[in-house]
Amino acid sequence: MRVALLADHAGAIDTLATWYEHAWAPYYGENGPGDAAADLASRCNRDRLPAGLVALDDDKIVGTAALGRDAASGLAPAVVGLLVVPEYRRKGFAGALLDAAGQLANELGYDELFISTSILGGFLQRQGWQEKGDVEFMYDERGKVYVHSLSARREP
Repeated sequence: MRVALLADHAGAIDTLATWYEHAWAPYYGENGPGDAAADLASRCNRDRLPAGLVALDDDKIVGTAALGRDAASGLAPAVVGLLVVPEYRRKGFAGALLDAAGQLANELGYDELFISTSILGGFLQRQGWQEKGDVEFMYDERGKVYVHSLSARREP
């Protein structure tokens, strides 16, 4: 298991876009306002936001996330677009993507990392994230915003 920059695996954007279109059909699907391929392509940065990440099992991409601005809360840097394909869930890939996002955010000079979710609260709290507040997503879906301190990761 390893995590790499999307910029080094840009050939996977079409596949990742298909995953997004299925996972978040109201937004990225056929009638939604989003453009998954364009959003993913905009994340092919190495030293600035937004920066995409991919999780790999050997050379197979099995998940993705990005460091960017959270659309629901407006907070940055935030982990956005976190998705692991179903057969690789509960095997550490989401945690590895979160860790890599934290490391990248730290390298870019940030002291905190945010994420908003309606389903990952327990997982995030087990990973050391703290609940920060409420957030409303599209279509009246409600969720929580979590924050993770990165200051302990900084080298003196």
